[in-house]
Amino acid sequence: MPKEFIKRFFMSLGIVFMLGIMISKEFRDQLALLPSPILDPLYQALPIHLVIFILAAFTGLYSSLIQKYTIDYARLKEIQKKVMEFQKEYMDAVKKDNKFKLKQLEKEQPEIQKMQSEMMSMQFTPMFYTVVVTIPVFMWLYTKTNLNPEVVVPFQGLIHIGEPVLILPWWILWYLLCSIAWGQVIRKALKMG
Repeated sequence: MPKEFIKRFFMSLGIVFMLGIMISKEFRDQLALLPSPILDPLYQALPIHLVIFILAAFTGLYSSLIQKYTIDYARLKEIQKKVMEFQKEYMDAVKKDNKFKLKQLEKEQPEIQKMQSEMMSMQFTPMFYTVVVTIPVFMWLYTKTNLNPEVVVPFQGLIHIGEPVLILPWWILWYLLCSIAWGQVIRKALKMG
């Protein structure tokens, strides 16, 4: 019972955070203040690109740990295997116009849909835990990008960290690249997936 309560609490908090940042500037500003006592000294001691690098590593760590302890990977692989087998059989029956096989597969379809729903839930739940930490950090970073920090980047030289690269501001692109890289390293270290 307490585990289910904690799950629902963090899912609700994640939803509130996601909706709140879309609706209210004041909410975004208040969220940005949450990590300030910890992150402001870091921001004062290091260049912004290193702060983002460290935060991305932290994101990679906690998101990997959350996934490791909230996803039953054995069950996930089992579901994926059964769903793929079902889809392969179904496509084969459609190609061969095997009405008998299609009728049999229709009987299995509710169970497969139930498994797909379980798989989606397994993959979706860690996201709500993760956003509870990530959104305040992102809001804090967003406020710091308005302070006009500049960085030297390859191929462009000195740029403002809010300057778009491709379609994203530089700081978000840098955060995502570092977070993905760190996440892969941490997943490998934790022997996940």
